Amino acid sequence: MMTLKALLADLDGGEMPLLTDAVAQKIISQLTVDSRDAIAGSAFIALAGFNSHGMTYAEQAVAKGAHVILAEKSPGLVKMDSVVSVHHQGQQLTVPVIWLADLAKRCANLAKRFYGHPSRQLKVIGVTGTNGKTSTAHYIAQLLSASGFKVGLLGTLGNGWLGALTASQNTTLDVITLNRWLAFFAGNQADIVVMEVSSHAISLARIAGIEFCGVALTQVTRDHLDFHHTEQAYQSVKKQLFADYPSQFQVLNLDDAIGRELAEESTLSSRKLGYSWQKSSADIYAMSSMLYEQGMKGALTISQTPIKFDVPLMGQFNLENMLCAIGVNVGLGLSAKQIEAALTHLKPVAGRMQCLRQFGMATVVIDYAHTPDALQALLIAVRAHLSSPNQKLWLVFGCGGDRDQGKRPLMGQVAEDYADKVILTDDNPRCESPQHIVQQISAAMQKPFQVIHDRAEAVATVIAQASPGDVVVLAGKGHESTQEIAGRKIPMQDENLVNQAYQCKRNSL
Repeated sequence: MMTLKALLADLDGGEMPLLTDAVAQKIISQLTVDSRDAIAGSAFIALAGFNSHGMTYAEQAVAKGAHVILAEKSPGLVKMDSVVSVHHQGQQLTVPVIWLADLAKRCANLAKRFYGHPSRQLKVIGVTGTNGKTSTAHYIAQLLSASGFKVGLLGTLGNGWLGALTASQNTTLDVITLNRWLAFFAGNQADIVVMEVSSHAISLARIAGIEFCGVALTQVTRDHLDFHHTEQAYQSVKKQLFADYPSQFQVLNLDDAIGRELAEESTLSSRKLGYSWQKSSADIYAMSSMLYEQGMKGALTISQTPIKFDVPLMGQFNLENMLCAIGVNVGLGLSAKQIEAALTHLKPVAGRMQCLRQFGMATVVIDYAHTPDALQALLIAVRAHLSSPNQKLWLVFGCGGDRDQGKRPLMGQVAEDYADKVILTDDNPRCESPQHIVQQISAAMQKPFQVIHDRAEAVATVIAQASPGDVVVLAGKGHESTQEIAGRKIPMQDENLVNQAYQCKRNSL
C-alpha cells in the first residue's frame, strides 16, 4: 500500500498535481486500468483509448471500491487541472479525479513504484516469436520445476503457477497488471517467472520498465499484419526485445533469419546462446532426432557435452521449442546433467500438438496453428509420425475474422498442399461474414473440400468419415474455451467437441 502523495511524487519529472492534505494522504491498495478489477482502495487509471476513454467506466470502478481516479487528459474530454468531484457523461462521481497528461506513458513508472520494482526481485524470462511462445514458455517452466525451482508463468494459457493458471485476456498483460502479478510472485517466493512477450506488448509498452534476466526467440515469420501493416515493421518490433531491453543472456534460434541477425548484432546482453538442429557450432545443437508414434528421441549437445532425450512431443518445430527451452536453462546456470534429468519430465502443452485417441477411431491432434507457416509446420510434423501410406491426414480449420486477411489464401494453399482431406469451418468469425472468410481461404484451392461452418458439426463429421488409422488435425483455436461470433463469446472448446464426436460415433456403432 502507498499514499497517493508518495505514488505521484516527482511523477516522471513532469507535472505534480496540487493535492489537498486529505486527498494526498489517501491510502492506495491497488492500481488497475480495468474497472472490473477495482477493489476497495483502488486507484483506477482511466486511459484514453483508440475508441473510448477509461472515464466511461469510472462509475463502475467507484462502485467496486475505487476511491481515486487518475485520468488521462485527451482532446476529446474537458481538461481538468485540479482534484475535483466530477459529473462525467451521466456519471456522478464522488471521488477525487486527477487529470494528468501522457498518463499512458507514465503507467510503467507508476506500476514499478507502487509494486516495489518486482522484476528486480525475480529472474524474469521473456519469450517472443511468431509461433512456439506458449509451448516454449511451458517447456522452460517444466524443466526448471523438475530441477527444483519455483516458477511462475504469464502467457496465452493463463497466469500463475504451472498447472494452476488463471485465464488471461491477452498473451501479455498491461503494464499495471503485469507488475501486480510479478509482485505476487515475488511475495510468494518464486525463483523465476517465464512470460510470453507478444509484438503487441512491445509496441504498446506493456513491458516497459521490466528488467529481464534473459530473453529468448523462437522464430519470426508472418503474423499480426492487421496491426503492424508490414512484415518488416513486425520483425522490427520483435527485435526490440533484444535491442532495447538489457538482459544477462539471450537465447537465439540460429535456424531463423532474424535469430541469426540478432546473433551477429551488438546488443545490451552480456551473453548470447544459439540453438540449432542444423548448425553444429551452436551452443545447443540437436545432433540427431527421430520422430515416432509416441513422440521424438535423439541426442543433442550442450556446449559440446552430449545428452540423450526421449520426449512425448510431436513435430520438428517442437524440437526447436525444446532446444530454446534448454537454452534458457543453460543461461540460468543449469548443467547438462541437470537438464538431461529434467527432460524426462517434459510434457505436451494443452492445445499445442495435443493428441486425443479412442480405440477404433481416428486420432485427433489439436493445435493453435493460425498462420500459414505454423499450419504448414503442423501438417508436416503430423505426417512425419504416420507409419503407413494408407493413413490419411485430415485437416479441419478456419481463419479468424477481423484479422489479417492476406494470410487466408496462403493457409488455403497450405491445406491443399499438405493435407489429404480438408474441411473448412469457422474459427472465431467475430463480426465478419463466415462465408466471406471461407471464400478467401479457398481462393487458392483447386482440389475438392468440404465447408461446414458449424465447428461442432465439422468435428463430428470428420470423426464419422475418417478411418481408424487416419489422423485428424483440428487447427486454429487450440486451448481456447470460447468461440467469438458477432460480438458474442460462446462457450466452446475443441477438446470437448472431439470427445463429444467420439461419444456420438461410439453410440452409432
